[in-house]
Amino acid sequence: MNVELFRVDAGANTVSVLAYEARRPRNVTLVAGHGYSSSKQNLDMLCSFLAGHGFTIYSIDFPGHKLGSSGGRLHAATDLMDAMHAVVATARERGAGPLYVMGHSMGATTALCTAGDDPTITGAISIATGYARPQALDALARGGVVDLRSSYVDGLSLPEVAMQWQPLLEAALARLAGRPVLYIAAERDGMVARKSVDELFERAPEPKTFAAVPSDHTFAGDNSRAAVLAWLNDLHPRASQPVRDETLAADASL
Repeated sequence: MNVELFRVDAGANTVSVLAYEARRPRNVTLVAGHGYSSSKQNLDMLCSFLAGHGFTIYSIDFPGHKLGSSGGRLHAATDLMDAMHAVVATARERGAGPLYVMGHSMGATTALCTAGDDPTITGAISIATGYARPQALDALARGGVVDLRSSYVDGLSLPEVAMQWQPLLEAALARLAGRPVLYIAAERDGMVARKSVDELFERAPEPKTFAAVPSDHTFAGDNSRAAVLAWLNDLHPRASQPVRDETLAADASL
């Protein structure tokens, strides 16, 4: 695997992107986005793991996030979509075939909204995000139970981002019909309630897949490696890897 760091113009901002180039590419690309107050480093284990299995990955540092290297300011939730759209376009220019968008938490909502906005995106992977997040975040903030880390971001707070996302997410879900989406819940998630992930999944159109992984919120990306790889392998098996239906048929004949 080889990694390359570069920058892409994305609306009002310029964002940093880390490209993971597989040694034995499978002609399948993923564009990944991290969660609020984090950086692309949080998804490194997931991205490098998938690249090791032949997938090309472009991982974004969202604007305004101080742990990342993009700089800029998060003026609106649509800045996140602008960043992901810009990296999708760059991946296309570099010859990407089937292309999925993937994210953790805030990045997952960004991925769903970006895919809903672009019908040429093949599908999406949503890790540790849910539906009706503004109300839940308001409750967390009032209770003082969780530090929402607003000082880590130059621009919108997480509740402000979630409030702007809600109507965009509702519209995006309807437009995802006919494209495969994987929804992953973290079993020990203290930030996103399981019922919120379940509601998102229930509202999502087919084809859809649900998985739960043993993880807290922060490390849900790392702990989703096996679930994401299995889902991608079902959709894009290697030439030497039998299709699951054919394998089941062969087993049944024994």
